[in-house]
Amino acid sequence: MKEPSMPRRVIGTIVPSSNRTVERTLAAIMPAFPQVDSCIARIPYWGNGLGQPADGYEVASYRDAARLLGHAGAEVVCWNGSKGAALGLATDEALAVLMAEAAGCPGTTTVLATASLLARLGIRRVAIIAQGSAQDAVAHGQGFAVETIATRGLGIQDNRKASAIQPEVLATMVREVAPTADAVLIWSTNLPGYLAAAALETELGIPILDSASVGVWACLAALGLDP
Repeated sequence: MKEPSMPRRVIGTIVPSSNRTVERTLAAIMPAFPQVDSCIARIPYWGNGLGQPADGYEVASYRDAARLLGHAGAEVVCWNGSKGAALGLATDEALAVLMAEAAGCPGTTTVLATASLLARLGIRRVAIIAQGSAQDAVAHGQGFAVETIATRGLGIQDNRKASAIQPEVLATMVREVAPTADAVLIWSTNLPGYLAAAALETELGIPILDSASVGVWACLAALGLDP
């Protein structure tokens, strides 16, 4: 008699409607976890921040997306977006509660996971690479209990354009800001930092935290898996 197969695990990810990078990040990471299914839902968010209020989240869209991921049996739901760092952690904490209630499983966000990871690693000084301006990077850095000591901004507002940035461009910026930092954040889930982060960590000897990858890490950690 054939042995019953192990039950498959399920993670759920919510992304901006214009994001083309988180799914590529998942495609790069998830083959290492063949027992885990990855399900995606989208919320309206395109162009230069259209579809969502500048000072928060349009909660109905997140509630609906989380509820649909619950239909797939998601064991955790993550908003894999970086916007919330500039709004304060309390905003993302409230969003995580809303998503959890809608999906019927734990909820988290990339911002909350990054704050947790920085604390776990004992990071005090960060450098930030931002999709928008260097001023945007500073605003996002204020959301974490660390000192932002260097920033670089790509000056890109459109998410689809950000997804097309070459990893060599990001790598050059990371090298520029890394010398005095404890860690570098590639801070936009639209930027393809997953293509450069691992090699840069080996080269520079400090954590290079790609925001989209951190969101995936948060989901896997919630399932008790070692990313």
